[in-house]
Amino acid sequence: MIRNPVIFFLLGLVGWAQVTLHPTDNVPKIVSSRPEGTTFVFTPGTYRLSQPIIPKNNDQFIGQTSCAPPASSCPAIISGAIEIGSLAKFDGTNYRVDKQMQRNPSRKEPTNCDPGWLGCLLAEDLYFDGKPYKHLAAASMPTIGAAEWWFDYPNHTIYFHDDPSGHKVETSVVNNAFGGPANNVHIQHLTVEEFADMMPVGAIGETQGPKALTQETNWTIENCEISLNHGFGVRINYRMHVLNNYIHDNGQNGIGGGLGWPDTTLHSTNSGVVIQGNTVSHNDYAHFNPQFGAGGIKFGATSGIVVRGNIIQNNEGAGLHFDDDSGNELADGNTITDNTDGDALAIEIGWGISTFRNNKVLRNGAHANTPNFTHQIMVRASGGAEIYCNVMEIPGGQGIAGWGVGASNRGNMHFAPFEYRRSAGNNIHHNTVIWDDSSHGEVGFRQADPENQPDFFARNKPPDYNEYHLSSAFAPVFVYDNDNSHSNKLKTFREHQKSRADVHSSVDTNNTSGWPDVAITSPSDQSTVSSPVTVSATASDKSGIRKVEFYVDWNLEKTITNAPYDFNWSNGTTGPHTVTAMAYSNAGIRNCFAVTLNEQ
Repeated sequence: MIRNPVIFFLLGLVGWAQVTLHPTDNVPKIVSSRPEGTTFVFTPGTYRLSQPIIPKNNDQFIGQTSCAPPASSCPAIISGAIEIGSLAKFDGTNYRVDKQMQRNPSRKEPTNCDPGWLGCLLAEDLYFDGKPYKHLAAASMPTIGAAEWWFDYPNHTIYFHDDPSGHKVETSVVNNAFGGPANNVHIQHLTVEEFADMMPVGAIGETQGPKALTQETNWTIENCEISLNHGFGVRINYRMHVLNNYIHDNGQNGIGGGLGWPDTTLHSTNSGVVIQGNTVSHNDYAHFNPQFGAGGIKFGATSGIVVRGNIIQNNEGAGLHFDDDSGNELADGNTITDNTDGDALAIEIGWGISTFRNNKVLRNGAHANTPNFTHQIMVRASGGAEIYCNVMEIPGGQGIAGWGVGASNRGNMHFAPFEYRRSAGNNIHHNTVIWDDSSHGEVGFRQADPENQPDFFARNKPPDYNEYHLSSAFAPVFVYDNDNSHSNKLKTFREHQKSRADVHSSVDTNNTSGWPDVAITSPSDQSTVSSPVTVSATASDKSGIRKVEFYVDWNLEKTITNAPYDFNWSNGTTGPHTVTAMAYSNAGIRNCFAVTLNEQ
């Protein structure tokens, strides 16, 4: 009997073709035998696959029991691993398991891994009570320590050091849970774990190459827990929606992928991808090098991705990284905190017009495994990024910065018109930047390509209308030469303003008072409205709210000193407008929240 009301709704959409599954069923075979548009309902238990599930068009895969991870777990578990603890034999030094025939595609580039972690190139993992052990990469028997293992692939034998008695020991054997060319697939209320996937394949999703716009499109993955998979938890494809999932403790990225570089048609097409409401945390257990690509979310060769309202935290590597000629991206309302060894939010060799706004980007970039120079928000050899209404907190530590825009020689775009990758058209404004007491991280523009971009400063708007809260008002943490000297000298705020940067911005040492929370609650972002319309906001702070200002296209329209914070907008013109609520706390800190409204 179906107990989930969501399933009744879904069945109403696709008809009443329904199959109820149990953990002992051969799920891939059953799915293969059923017609398109079938809804498969998974009763609680662990489904250990021996091969991937290949959906048909319009198929639904729904856990019978509703779940909302991480608040509640999903008891229908799709696993790519087998249990081997009971098969282990002690050889006097280690425990061994014979007759292990699995070997999935691997990588060959040692620089893809953190130093000392070459096992990242091998797709199989060993799990001890759900904890992934370190995979040792060696041609012959190494010394195996606690929480380590080795796979003698030629002789099909697994070795590990720790006594399996009383423990659940598993190893991954299948590289993908859900893949294939089908369109309009829905996956909900499932746990998907322990798959031996390797880029460009994910535990959910795989690359479709030149057919990316017609195969594996319009998938929705929601309310699932996706963890302990060697590569990507989710591999995005065209028009995929990834909603309200808990994606954690995967070996490389929580979410990753692209739409087909160097195919210029694919990667310049609006992807229709939406990543919203997910918790993405503690990814990169296999220790892929963040310089290669690891962490929370990373995309390459994409356009038009919307990443909104996610919590991205405690990953090794970037929090959210748009790379490889990606453009026209939106990062809105995300909380990105405590990620290490990479930029928190970045676009690299990007194009088009991208918007980063309403994000809380806090304490990212610590050097846990690599010495990479990191930022809270960074534009690397990219154009067209507008960055506003973000809160950034810069932690202590060498080489950890706030926001930055960099010009460097990264060659030409891989697609028509194959232009040189100029850092141009970027605009950094109306952000709140806070330094921790031990922090001296910089903010500003760095010129590292004066030969090819002598007009770097002229082609970007000077930063302005930002609010800076330093641990020392005279700290030289600003970079903006506004010339072609290539000196990138650190300056005090007063020297910074003499370079004609941040001329309307402010600086103080009020760096321990937090910041006000503010949001526009109505109308919602991207709404179409008719004048007049009431714009409603909420604002709060532990010190209280002194005032809320409303702006339309950065022109001040109204100031309100007491709740409710409602603004009657009556003079709008046809077209899109940026509408912003700016809250000021009694403690002297400002923060803003913006939406785009389309006046008809």
